[in-house]
Amino acid sequence: MVLRLLAVLTFTASLLVGLSTAAHACRCVDLSPAQTVRNADAVFTGTVTGVRGGSGFGEPLVYTFRADQVYKGAPAARFTLTTSAASSSCGYTFGRSGRYLVFAASSSTGPVAEGGELSSTLCSGNVPVASGSGPLRPGDDREDGQESLGGPVDAELVKALGTPLPPVAVSETFAVEQPLLAEGDAGGGWGWIVVVVLLGLSGAFVVLALRRRSSPPGRAASTTASRRRASRTAPGTPTARPAPAAPARTAAATATTAP
Repeated sequence: MVLRLLAVLTFTASLLVGLSTAAHACRCVDLSPAQTVRNADAVFTGTVTGVRGGSGFGEPLVYTFRADQVYKGAPAARFTLTTSAASSSCGYTFGRSGRYLVFAASSSTGPVAEGGELSSTLCSGNVPVASGSGPLRPGDDREDGQESLGGPVDAELVKALGTPLPPVAVSETFAVEQPLLAEGDAGGGWGWIVVVVLLGLSGAFVVLALRRRSSPPGRAASTTASRRRASRTAPGTPTARPAPAAPARTAAATATTAP
């Protein structure tokens, strides 16, 4: 009696689990390669360098990738994305040290975790690809145990991906609209010329100021007086002599001439 009851309970539990899994199974829409690229915010090929999370109930997994080719989005050297830990919730399991063609969207459209900049799901179109670091070519996809709804890497997918950009270091900035150095250095030489001229003028003023301070006070005063005398007297004009003073009459001479 007890064995029969246990068998019935086991069968009922397995049936409930199966129905629950089927009810919550991930259902994806079949998209063309061009639509898959259009729906993603970031598309790149990269190698998994780390994974964390997924330990608690409902906690998503956080994967870190070292990118080698970026087909869409900022050409960063490292990407961090989140995905659900359960495949029934459309979670995608990336193999450690594996290289993938990743289609990711902003975290607002998927599971959010601290440090996760992007999110990706089983329906995103991720494809396990052959190891390497160059742009994808037709036939670069590889067999993997993880179920994937993306791929294969054929001519249609390669055309939809377009020309990739090499990733840049995290400390560097990237702006497509900024001119390259070869285009913008034509006016840079004038800036150096102006700086050199200003430095030369500043040095000349400093030298003149030091010379004025180092000259003796008496010499400077005599030089100033000479300049003043020279400015008063016009060149070639004779100097006027003062008229002789009339001799003064003495009291004795006045007395003798009196009648």
